[in-house]
Amino acid sequence: MIKLIVAVRKRADMSVEDFQEHWKTRHAQLVKDNPATERYVRKYVQCHTLSDQYEQGEVAFDGTAELWFDSVADKDAFFSDPDYLRDIQPDEARFADMTETVFFVTEEDTIVDRI
Repeated sequence: MIKLIVAVRKRADMSVEDFQEHWKTRHAQLVKDNPATERYVRKYVQCHTLSDQYEQGEVAFDGTAELWFDSVADKDAFFSDPDYLRDIQPDEARFADMTETVFFVTEEDTIVDRI
């Protein structure tokens, strides 16, 4: 199992509230309902920067997304799937600054798990 972590920067012309609302609702629903997600994604999690962090100054990122896949091949297939390209990818630019958003592929190694 591999995990893609996406460190997301909001578009500069969006408020934090508008960014989070769009990402949590519209984009989340697009991902959830997409056939490519059904085929390739095992888990999808959004992590939003806490509002009090903005009060302390500029934040490193506005949130992260975590997507689990069975393999790197499945990750690649998801991001090249016509359903993803038609429905999900165009929406990303509506809320995220894709030039400042960072993608990296990881393999999780749990050290402590008290959940």
